Amino acid sequence: MTPDADPTTAQERPLDLFVEHLTHVDCGVLDTELGLIGRTWLVDVVLTGRRDEHGMLFDFGPAKREIKAEIDALIDHRLLVPLRAPGLSRHGHKLALTTADGARIDYEGPATGTATLDAERITTDLLQDWLTERLRALLPANIDCLELSLHEETIPDAHYHYCHGLRTHDGNCQRMAHGHRCRLGVAIDDHERPDIARDWAARWQGVFIGQRADLAHTDDAGRHHFSYTAPQGDFALAIDAARCIVLDGPPTVENIADHIAGELARAHPDQRVAVRAYEGVGKGAIARRGG
Repeated sequence: MTPDADPTTAQERPLDLFVEHLTHVDCGVLDTELGLIGRTWLVDVVLTGRRDEHGMLFDFGPAKREIKAEIDALIDHRLLVPLRAPGLSRHGHKLALTTADGARIDYEGPATGTATLDAERITTDLLQDWLTERLRALLPANIDCLELSLHEETIPDAHYHYCHGLRTHDGNCQRMAHGHRCRLGVAIDDHERPDIARDWAARWQGVFIGQRADLAHTDDAGRHHFSYTAPQGDFALAIDAARCIVLDGPPTVENIADHIAGELARAHPDQRVAVRAYEGVGKGAIARRGG
């Protein structure tokens, strides 16, 4: 059939509207195998439907704003909890996870700090489906289908996962045990050193970065107990000290970059050190020492 003979009007023909990198989300995840792990996902969306009288499926402005806001509200800067995970127990706002290797993690915080899913493990596919189900109510009548794609940033070299919380932050960064998947770059005397960056990333894989002022005590089992009161409520975390990095100041990306730069400066005296530390996707801090 030629286009002219097609009985379907332009408004009736289905089309796809896509938005790449609609948003990205930074989360902590409880996992029986991995323990507490920081994750960052980029989010793409495809809407399928019929054009309205203005020739649009869904105005880009409202579409991006409304869908992004709902995704952010549901999971961004939260601890994602698979309620049927082996070794997990829950009592109100208190969570305890015994991992496959026998380590125990205890978490307590307000409801705003977590997102609970009826699953044994948080996977990308599961999270896509869970979000899609909750986003359908936002769609106008002419939209027939919404498809989300969650994917990690392509990082060809050094990267690591960490969790933290910023007690004095006015926004959602105050939520203890949210996390990130991050690039890391190191230069010595203006020469990139991916080998050094990879070594640091390997050592910091899956760490919790806390502040010394928030470290209440270390128990007989060798677990650090962190706690603080933030504007959204009281937060507490007990986790194996071997998986913790304790900074003298708040665990901001600026202080993280400066901490690594300081350690490298001691290992490379009389040389210029630069550390490029990311916090999630596309943002971060550069700390320099020497020279």
